[in-house]
Amino acid sequence: MRGAVLQFIPIVERTTQALLPVASVGWGKGVRDRPLYVQDGDLVTDRSITPDGFSRFLIDVFEEWKRRDIGTVYVQMFDVALATWYGEPPSLCVHSETCGLAVTLEHTGDLYSCDQFVEPKCKLGNIRDHRLIDLIVLPQQQAFGRDKRESLPQYCLDCDVRFACHGGCPKDRFTSTTAGESGLSYLCPSYQSFFRHIGPAMRDMTALLRAGRAPAELMTVYATEDSRRGRNDACTCGSGRKWKLCHGR
Repeated sequence: MRGAVLQFIPIVERTTQALLPVASVGWGKGVRDRPLYVQDGDLVTDRSITPDGFSRFLIDVFEEWKRRDIGTVYVQMFDVALATWYGEPPSLCVHSETCGLAVTLEHTGDLYSCDQFVEPKCKLGNIRDHRLIDLIVLPQQQAFGRDKRESLPQYCLDCDVRFACHGGCPKDRFTSTTAGESGLSYLCPSYQSFFRHIGPAMRDMTALLRAGRAPAELMTVYATEDSRRGRNDACTCGSGRKWKLCHGR
């Protein structure tokens, strides 16, 4: 694993009420008369992660990483977040302000707007008939990329962690806000919890970077804090468990 980069991708399988029975069985070749999977519907399969489940996973990993692995284990989600807090544009399309640069080429030569949208409405053309660059700059594709920013509901625009989240991937924006506005990410609860949780650590690491120092120095600070923490204190991860039964084990 030396030098590896870890990427955590939450499974969110969208489906409609009509397709839910088929989707629950699966989309593989073994499913008879299986339909084409498209980004449609406001339901998810039982295999999908819960709206707040991704944050629990990310926070648990982050709590371990910030104490032991800064500078030696590189987790893409954390690296992207640090870049954002530092003022650099995120390299991960999921949390970029716009998208549309990660097109997908099929073996037939068909080009699609994104690997998450390999479906008829997002087909740009075929490279046997057009140059790749000409397809990428099509108004259809440019609009696809801008829509990630321009379709955000007001709830997202007012969010304190929008600068780091940017609404997540468009494929997951099929729920509604409490005000009834559509276009909210299914994973919004997870993204809010995660980015708010890591905020203090990201600010500390950013300060170290701006001072020309290594973010890994932060591990020493946490080691000191942990040594002073009571075994029965609440764990820093926010799980509600005691420190001795959670990340203090």
